[in-house]
Amino acid sequence: MTFEEFLASELDALRRYAAVLTGEPQQAHDVLADTLLRAHTLWHRIGRMDRPGAYVRRMVTSTFLSEKRRWSVRYITATRSGELPDVALPDSTTAVDDRMALHSLLAGLPPRQRATIVLRYYLGLDNADIAMELGITVGAARTAVSRGLAALKISAAETSEYDDVLGRTPTGDGAPGRPRIAKES
Repeated sequence: MTFEEFLASELDALRRYAAVLTGEPQQAHDVLADTLLRAHTLWHRIGRMDRPGAYVRRMVTSTFLSEKRRWSVRYITATRSGELPDVALPDSTTAVDDRMALHSLLAGLPPRQRATIVLRYYLGLDNADIAMELGITVGAARTAVSRGLAALKISAAETSEYDDVLGRTPTGDGAPGRPRIAKES
């Protein structure tokens, strides 16, 4: 298989994966572009593999995780008043769209937890496949998924996005409410 044939069959899936993984269209584009440049230079080796798509997807994941570690790509956004917030504030416009609310919640996770959640629930991989994809043990994969889900639940409970994403009503005491039930008239 040539690199061009690979791109014709896998580019859309890789683009969607990068977008879900990064949560930002521009960062997804950058991560995917960097990965494809590296993959093209190594294609003589990658092209002979049984599953080149899985290998390149792993490269996308590694590129994303390594970019999050570099200080040069980290940034701090000030509030309108110019003061830095104590904690990350949710974007109120994301409550309009459930998908945007989910992206917002995922963005609050550390890179490895986010990657494990995306691999589990977006790609449907089990713990063993996630461990293989990230180069970690099965136990570490299981722990990262568990901690990522716990962090998502805490973040969701602290924001109004929780109501929109999960279709629940707040109880008034800060605890999540019961699922909404339509009343018959």
